[in-house]
Amino acid sequence: MIDSGQRVLLFSSIGHALMHMMTAFYAVIVLTLAISWKLPAEDLLRLYAPATILLGVVSLPAGWASDKFGAPAMMVVMFFGLGLSSIACGLVPTGDTLALSLALCGIGAFGAFYHSVGIGWVIRTAKEQGHAMGVNGLWGSAGLALYGIVPGVLITLASWRAAFIVPGIVCLVVGAVLLVQIRQGKVGDRAMPQARGTQVGRRDFWRVFSVLSVTMALEGVIWQAVMFGAAMVFEVKLAPEISALRDGLASWGVATQIVLWVGLATSMIYVVSGVAQYAMGRRIIDRYPLKATYVVASALQVVAMLALAMGNGYVALLGAIGSAVLSSAAGPIENILIARYTPSRYHGLGFGAKFVVAFGAGPLAILLIAWVRETTGSLELLFLGLAAISVVITIVALLLPGNERDASLPVPQAAPAE
Repeated sequence: MIDSGQRVLLFSSIGHALMHMMTAFYAVIVLTLAISWKLPAEDLLRLYAPATILLGVVSLPAGWASDKFGAPAMMVVMFFGLGLSSIACGLVPTGDTLALSLALCGIGAFGAFYHSVGIGWVIRTAKEQGHAMGVNGLWGSAGLALYGIVPGVLITLASWRAAFIVPGIVCLVVGAVLLVQIRQGKVGDRAMPQARGTQVGRRDFWRVFSVLSVTMALEGVIWQAVMFGAAMVFEVKLAPEISALRDGLASWGVATQIVLWVGLATSMIYVVSGVAQYAMGRRIIDRYPLKATYVVASALQVVAMLALAMGNGYVALLGAIGSAVLSSAAGPIENILIARYTPSRYHGLGFGAKFVVAFGAGPLAILLIAWVRETTGSLELLFLGLAAISVVITIVALLLPGNERDASLPVPQAAPAE
């Protein structure tokens, strides 16, 4: 029989996938929208800029609301808000850019709810925290992998309006089911269980949060740099391999574009990292001290950045995959540390602050990519610099408290629905 904690993990994981897919799918929809509205794609893409700002800024008030009104209720708000906003995007009059921009802001604002609310909710109610975070991360990676596929299929079968409306309806259905489960007492929340070996005090809280504020901001730059810069690296460094694949298929009468192979290589990064995050949550995070695992992952990030900067072909691809896998390992550890060292009544604010820091650092990566590529013609210097930043992250991570020997073994407690 499915218990409350498993139901929480299911709803939170579905929310994770939908949030990542729906806060990214406009980048694909806009290509068809530009043709339909006879407007430049870059002008339509700029309409999403306010939504991306809200995606970070709203994390903090969303976390406060979670602390005040409860995570289950705020997850319902997220599902309904995302769903209605997406449907509104699909119903805007043709050419009404203001209405579309406002509807997109709804997607950004309600999408910001997920990380502030859902992550802490899972950690508090999970029996095996690392395993639960691995499962949750796998669903999030699935959302990233699907953000191009789902709208592409819906546009092909119907229209760009369907690409907004159908996911919106799915969100509303999931939100309605969650609301019913809450009212029936099948889904609830609980206070964070105390972990053995962890004595939480104000001094430890500020120590953990100060260290993580630095490491999370710097890791945010690395994550975004790989996400937005990997395709540019692959276009150059995988050129011989892509040419060989294209020639081989051409001999069979199948013509392909370079962008297809670059896209497949980029998608592979997040498919592999999602699977790896699940495996690491089950086999590593729940079994080894969090600080040691975090430090090792940060140190190995140096190797991944050097592979991206100096490697050719498949070495660069492995470097990008390795970087995403290591980031996928670091993220759940950060989440668990924040949950353990932050009083349960302030979990929402803690996670809200985390993602303001993480998302706030992201635009810097985009500016660095543009500047370095324009100045040098490649991104080698960027990833060499990020290798140095990874060294800094490793050193700062050593300042985390080291009393986590038994923290992977939470005191067994029931998870009652409230």
